[in-house]
Amino acid sequence: MQKFKALTRGVLAAAAVATIAATGVAHASDGGEIKYRKAVMKAVGGHMNALVAIVKGETANKADMTALANGMLSLAKISQNVFPAGSDAMGGETEALGKVWDDPAGFKKVNMAFVEYSEKLVTAAESGDPKTLGAAVGALGKNACKACHDDYRKKD
Repeated sequence: MQKFKALTRGVLAAAAVATIAATGVAHASDGGEIKYRKAVMKAVGGHMNALVAIVKGETANKADMTALANGMLSLAKISQNVFPAGSDAMGGETEALGKVWDDPAGFKKVNMAFVEYSEKLVTAAESGDPKTLGAAVGALGKNACKACHDDYRKKD
């Protein structure tokens, strides 16, 4: 239980710091927005990897499902702010395609899917059933992560 509380506090603290940092776009140095964006996306990947490990039974940390799912939802909401207008021209290496800024309506739709499927992920995690969580992780990956990566991220 202590581990769960500590993890929850950590996720909430990270979300608060990230939200505060996201409001400072006008004061960001060249490349700062890209560095911030990469950090948020790395956190998304970390949460997804941890959730997949639980679903596959690779860890006994099943009690962390809800905290991780809530963390993913927080990151989904934060991700709405990590591609501000003009950040495509700030310098630095980025995997984001120009289409992010050229097609704001389409990109917003994909971002809203990220939030929607993360909300479903939380509901699935609250069930306590890794199988139910697995279906929600798959839906999130297909309808949000893959949808964004296919159209708005450079191919490796």
